[in-house]
Amino acid sequence: MPCNATGWEFKRGASFDLTLRVPSEFADGHFAGWTVESKVRTPSFGLVAALTADWADPVTTRHVRLQFLDTRAWPVGEVHFDVVFVSPSGFRWPTNTSSFTVTKGPTDA
Repeated sequence: MPCNATGWEFKRGASFDLTLRVPSEFADGHFAGWTVESKVRTPSFGLVAALTADWADPVTTRHVRLQFLDTRAWPVGEVHFDVVFVSPSGFRWPTNTSSFTVTKGPTDA
């Protein structure tokens, strides 16, 4: 499944809050009963953060919300993430991997 959230900058220290839309080829409610998981990792697969991943509306399952409140310890540089959809039977279906760049902001310096 595609995840088109690649190539943007994120300032370290800001709370991470990203909402992703499930592609329109899936009907509303297609993923009802499924859970979602997501982790941010460095290019060498070092764990940066296990994100809180939830459905914005578990009935329509149209949007996935990813959050992590305190990013002050995140490394500066490129990081990667995906979202894994987990069916009630345990079937795991990951999105494509997306990347973004963590930058140091003036307030963080």
